[in-house]
Order: sequence, then structure tokens, then C-alpha cells
Amino acid sequence: MPKIYDQEIRKQELLKKVGNIRQVAAITPYEMSEGRAKGIKAFDVSTGGGLDFTVLESKCLDLLNMKFKGINLGFLSKPGVSGPEYFNPVQGEFLRYFQGGMLYTCGLSNIGIACEDMGDTHSIHGRISHTPAEWVSVVSRWEDEEYVMKISGEMREAAHFKENLVLKREIATKLGSKAVQIRDVVENEGQEAQPVMLLYHFNFGYPLLDENTRVVVPEHKLIPRTEIAKENRDEFENISGPIDQFSEHVFYIESVADDTCNTYAALINDRLDLGVYVKYNVEQLPILVEWKSMASGDYALGLEPGNHYLEGRDVERNNGTLKTLAPFDKMIFEVEIGVLEGKVEIDTFVEKIKGLK
Repeated sequence: MPKIYDQEIRKQELLKKVGNIRQVAAITPYEMSEGRAKGIKAFDVSTGGGLDFTVLESKCLDLLNMKFKGINLGFLSKPGVSGPEYFNPVQGEFLRYFQGGMLYTCGLSNIGIACEDMGDTHSIHGRISHTPAEWVSVVSRWEDEEYVMKISGEMREAAHFKENLVLKREIATKLGSKAVQIRDVVENEGQEAQPVMLLYHFNFGYPLLDENTRVVVPEHKLIPRTEIAKENRDEFENISGPIDQFSEHVFYIESVADDTCNTYAALINDRLDLGVYVKYNVEQLPILVEWKSMASGDYALGLEPGNHYLEGRDVERNNGTLKTLAPFDKMIFEVEIGVLEGKVEIDTFVEKIKGLK
């Protein structure tokens, strides 16, 4: 039974109060028309439960904006959103087209630093986020007492004589929901085994991200990626206000999971009594990256489940840890991002994940 405007209501009763379900929840398609975003196709999704977000059809079905009851949750970088035609794999150009957004998908052939591997050049965080979706479909319908809302499509990463990988993505939520489920299936439609590297680059920003906001994770192993992160390892859970000339800190976190292999990470703002969690499966995505950018004007925090470290595809291959997908086989990845509202809900959630051993 959906819960909207803090009230549980049955389908029959709701339809007495609204003649068109779009009055309270909708998926609305549109096309952007200005600047470097001109031509981008997108969907605005409103669940009726206070959660509103944007899905970019033209860019891997990634999530751009996300708000809860009007409060912004995500991070938008200074360049803002730009069309896939602005993608430039040249070293050093990544920061000129990285939009941030609530979700920026990294992969499929590389995540992390740019590298050369087996004669191929791979850009920072790969190409897939700049790939428009094909075979896009939208579902908004009643299923018994639940009104489900789904957007799905396919992105292909392929090259003549090389890989032929297809990412099949479904974004799902429902009427009254405060959460979004993402289910990805990566299929190898080529004739040779191919590496698959995938990172869900979730990005949080002001006002959810603010001074004295805190990061919450279960029992874990913490690995600072750089020397400056090592010097600040005791501060990885603590968020400061913006700092001029701040150098980013990056940590690898390997968390314990529950008996279904699921684990969590959350960002909690106690002043707002508001939090956002990320749920992921450690068999699919064993590593969580925390990207901590407290820099003035570039104030952001990333909580990023992935299936490899960020040292590049060549390093993973040399270490014997590069994951590959056999011809016509597939890998499944499932993540969820959701809102925690109010002290009771937040405290219950924190107690739950801190109890994982």
C-alpha cells in the first residue's frame, strides 16, 4: 500500500481523490534546450513520497538531480551537465566534462585513472557514462496495490575488432517511495572474453553535505589510497565545511555484509534530520570508494561501490585481479539509493548497519 503525504492509502481510495495519477506521481520526458546540455533527453521522476530525481536518457540513464521534499541531495560540478558529444578522452580533459550528478556510471572497460592496457588507451573512469541509451522504455502502472514506475534501456560499448559489451539498465521506484533501485545486466555479445570494470559514482552535495554531516558504514577495513588520505584516515567519517585549496582524500572501504551479502553506506545530516543510504551487494561490488572533496566551490562527497580499485585496468591485469566476462555470458549488479527521514528512522538504520559483524 503506498504512503503519500505521510498517509497510507489504498488504490481505490486514492483514485477517488485524483482523476489522473500524474497529479501525485509521474515520469515526465523532455529535452534540454540550452548551452552544452542542448539536445539531452531526460525524464523527471516524482514519486509522490517527497522524492524527485532526473534520469538522463542521453547519458547512460544516469541520475542527475535528486531532491527530497525540496532539499537537494546531490552534487553538480562547475561544468554542469553536457551532451555526450563533449566527451573527450584526452588526458586532463575529464574534469572539464565531469558533471557529478547523483549517479555518474564509470566503466565498462576502465574505472579510475587513465591507462594503457594491451595496446588500448583508456580514459579516466571510462566511456559508458557518455553513451546514450537505446531501446528506452517507460512503465507506469498499477500492480495490485502498488503503482510501479520504471525506466529501462541499453547502452553499448563496442569497437570494430574489439569488445562488444551491452549494459542493460532498469531504474525502478514506486508511488510513495523514498528509494530508487538500479539493476544492471552487463552482457558480452562478442566472441572473446572481455574485462568488465564498473563503479557507481554516487555524489552528494550541499545542503545534505554540510559541516558536521557524518559518514556511516558497517565494520570494515579501511585503505587510504594516497599519502594525504593516510594522514587523515581518522577523519574519513567526519565532514567539515568548505576549505580553500583542499586536496581530495580517497579511501577504499571493504565492509562486512548481512546474510544476503548486502551492505550499506550512508551520509547523515543530523541538523536536517535527513540522510541518504546506498545499498549494494559485496559479491557483485566488493569495494566502496569514499571520495572526499571539501574544496571550496568543489564541495562534494562520493560513496561509490565498485568491482575494482581505481588504479587502472593495466594494474588490475598485472595483479591478476582483472574480472572478465566470457562470450555471451552476463554479470548482474544491483544497487539502491534511498532517503532516511527523521531521527527515529536514522537511528534505527545506523543501529542496524553498525550491528553487522
